[in-house]
Amino acid sequence: MEIFEKQKKSAVSGVDFSRKGSIDVKIIDLSLFINNQRDYFTTSSCSGRIILFDDSVGESDKVTNKQGCRWLFTSHDLVDKSQMMPVLEDITGDCVFKFEPFVLHVQCRTIDFAQLLLQCAVQSGFRNSGISLGKKGKIIVGVRSTHSMEVPLSHSGQLLVSSEYVEYLISLANKKMEENFRRIDRFYENLKSAILQKSDDSHIVKQCKEKVKMMLRDKYAGKVETVSSEKQKEADQENIKFINMNNKDALKSCGQITKQSDFLDNDMLGLSLFDDEVT
Repeated sequence: MEIFEKQKKSAVSGVDFSRKGSIDVKIIDLSLFINNQRDYFTTSSCSGRIILFDDSVGESDKVTNKQGCRWLFTSHDLVDKSQMMPVLEDITGDCVFKFEPFVLHVQCRTIDFAQLLLQCAVQSGFRNSGISLGKKGKIIVGVRSTHSMEVPLSHSGQLLVSSEYVEYLISLANKKMEENFRRIDRFYENLKSAILQKSDDSHIVKQCKEKVKMMLRDKYAGKVETVSSEKQKEADQENIKFINMNNKDALKSCGQITKQSDFLDNDMLGLSLFDDEVT
């Protein structure tokens, strides 16, 4: 089993160490789709959230509270004033209102697969996305956007804003969340289309390479008559290069595979021509 397969098996079958302990409902289908692909698996995710947290947690409390703050309210969906105002009535520290957009981290088998996923993310509106390369060869795509929001609401238990302003922040955060969900849906559709296209392209390339291999094998085995010429030698060399191309480059050359060569040199052929695996 390859290292990537071992890492994927461990990640997919392992314990969810997130605060929530499960995948957010809005991105279950997306996460399942990604994890069902042989070349990807998710390592962490959040569909987006609206939160209230106390930023004045003491040093002794930071051991048990995430990132040195105490969470007062969390929603991964739209919220209304009636859900949030009761929380604000009982605050004792420095309360902060925050909207955090969708974030997703995906480990990829190769840099080519990472670039495909990154392109889909950027096209879907997640323009803060990027690829990171780990010391041990891990390739991670972080899907992120920039439309977050963070506003302080209180200091030492004293509310600094009116209820009308809190209501305005909630409305603004809800609009951001709606746009966030639209981007997630767009990303899901773009990714499905891109992977399907890549699969179709790979099938086309595989057929092209097999056709060239059969032609060259028949000539090498003497099953067809050949006429030696420099032009035919060059044609055969080009076809052999095509067989050993990666799929991305080979797809561009599929239209040229009809070139028929009448000479095949044994040294020119190389072992890779008779490899059963088509890359």
